[in-house]
Amino acid sequence: MNAQSVLGIIHAQELLIVSLVRALPAGERRKVSDEFQSQVELAEAPHLSAGHDREMTDAFRAHIRKLSILLASCS
Repeated sequence: MNAQSVLGIIHAQELLIVSLVRALPAGERRKVSDEFQSQVELAEAPHLSAGHDREMTDAFRAHIRKLSILLASCS
């Protein structure tokens, strides 16, 4: 699977997650947003870069940062 395919899948997941989170009550949206933010921080840790395609890793991190912002705006 090439990088373009993976990024397309990640983008589709972003849209699905945002739609699902918007349907939750406000308190639950905040919990999801906070938990996702902690996962973003973990994903940005340097240990994930070892042995992986740099371009793919950077693209993944950009997508999860974007999703984190979207989720925060929902809550």
